[in-house]
Amino acid sequence: MLVGLISNSNGRADAMAAAAALLRDRGADLLVHCGDVGGRHVLDELAQTHVDAAFVWGDRDTDRMGLLRHARNLDLVCFGLLGELDLDGKLAVLVHGDDKKLLRKLLDEQQYDYLLCGHEVEGEDRKFGKTRIINPGSLHGAPSRSAALLSTTSGEVKFVTV
Repeated sequence: MLVGLISNSNGRADAMAAAAALLRDRGADLLVHCGDVGGRHVLDELAQTHVDAAFVWGDRDTDRMGLLRHARNLDLVCFGLLGELDLDGKLAVLVHGDDKKLLRKLLDEQQYDYLLCGHEVEGEDRKFGKTRIINPGSLHGAPSRSAALLSTTSGEVKFVTV
């Protein structure tokens, strides 16, 4: 399975459309947005890729109930603040990454194979114990826009410039 990772679109529907199309065209089976969606219009772009997609809220997502309702209408999965995904037998937790106490707790517990997060504008791929932390970088507010592709088969992560 190829998982496309996106974060920090912050209302930029154009960046979301470009990233989602790029990840879809590279074979993503699932698109995961790690928070700071920024508006319902961004979810519209995510839904138009016709790839299964899920997201969590970020600290800048102020219209959380609106995003939740809109996601349901678009057949997108909104996990709220935290979501769990089974990625080909590997357990992943999805959070935005702004709550450092929650991140520390999730890492200390060592229950997950992957911790997928955003918030920080720089991409990251590192291990803490058995947990691999992957942040795709930011679609807005960084020197360059980035996303990532995770192969659950090989474990390879590729960062892509959007």
